Amino acid sequence: MKKTIITALILLLSLLPVLAMGNSEKNSEVTEVVIWHSAQGSNSDVFDSLIEEFNNTVGKDQNIHVESIYQGKANDVLTKVNAASGTSSLPDIAMMDATAATDMNASEYLVTIDALGVDTSKILESGLSSYTSEKGLLALPFNASALLYYYNKTLYDSLGLTAPRTIADMAYVASKTGLKDSNGKLTRAGFIGIPTTFELSTFIGAQNGISFMLDNRNGHDGGATKAIFKEEGTYKTFLQEWKKVFDTGFYSTATSGTTEEFTSGRAAAFLASSSKLATIINSAEGFEVGVAAVPMVNENATGGTVISGGALFAFTDNSAVKTVLEYLISADVQALWSEGTGYVPVNTDTYNTESYKAFLKENPLYSVASDSLLSSNPNMTNVWVPSAYSIYYSFQTNILNFLNGTDVDTTVSEMESIINSAIKTYRDQNK
Repeated sequence: MKKTIITALILLLSLLPVLAMGNSEKNSEVTEVVIWHSAQGSNSDVFDSLIEEFNNTVGKDQNIHVESIYQGKANDVLTKVNAASGTSSLPDIAMMDATAATDMNASEYLVTIDALGVDTSKILESGLSSYTSEKGLLALPFNASALLYYYNKTLYDSLGLTAPRTIADMAYVASKTGLKDSNGKLTRAGFIGIPTTFELSTFIGAQNGISFMLDNRNGHDGGATKAIFKEEGTYKTFLQEWKKVFDTGFYSTATSGTTEEFTSGRAAAFLASSSKLATIINSAEGFEVGVAAVPMVNENATGGTVISGGALFAFTDNSAVKTVLEYLISADVQALWSEGTGYVPVNTDTYNTESYKAFLKENPLYSVASDSLLSSNPNMTNVWVPSAYSIYYSFQTNILNFLNGTDVDTTVSEMESIINSAIKTYRDQNK
């Protein structure tokens, strides 16, 4: 009997290295996960703190170490990802925005979120819709935001004004809040800034309940083949309403430095991402900041707002990448990310946590963006178009030309031609 037990023990001991091989590898080998990100300023500090917390907790327990590397703005990250594709320099995860979607949808190196098996059951429906193509979910919404109307609440209150509901209302409040000196020079703009693709995704998308700028659901279903805002009349409708703000004489057509003009008090209102909320509140010079949902183009533009910001694209198919992604979209992490930046939590469970409820009670401005998104049509999507950044600036030039006298139909046709040309060139090059 004793000999039998000893023999059994020897056999068991001989098998232990085999039985424990997977566990020993897990415990002795650290898996490195590299993330290229585009978070800037204080947002970068918050993101790095989340990564540090992961490395000290989940990462330490599962032998995963994440290195986060700032690579510039979202477009810079896209440029570097494209350059690194097919090489060992390609990161495991990259933080980019919707302007990357067209390239990533065609990339043979992208690993879809579906392929990784990430649980997305708690992610905002609008976020999933905005990064879904015929190939599946291209990226995991993370640094989600919404377009907001920022205004000088102290000034508005002193004049008995409230945030505008429509663009026509914007014109009215601009006429009341703008100032000129004795020479007619604008010293305080009632409104500042010219819309780009970012703003137009909402201004056009919200019309008639839901509309699209491009066919195939803004390019999500098999890629866009043409712009449709001319035939549907949505861009023309927007331009005609927007001119009402310009015609007040208290509108500034500046395209840069708009945040600084607002926080210094030289502009009474402007449009910007909710991701700038913390920075704007802390930078406002001597006045209380107010925020509101984006004004509707008109009373029929009931779709709400498009989810914006960015997402996490994966290029490595392994369990470590999956673990990191699931950590970053977890309810508690999304709460910390939102509280530190102004981004909207993408995890619906975050809104039910007591800590986040308490945060919103103390900081009600942070709830405006999430309330706006949660009440919007979830099928509204951002625009996937080739040469995205070129078109971004083309819209500004196109609108400025219209405000300075170009016929509205000519303006619409010119912008349609610019977009259709970019789409054709891209499709010809990628046949």
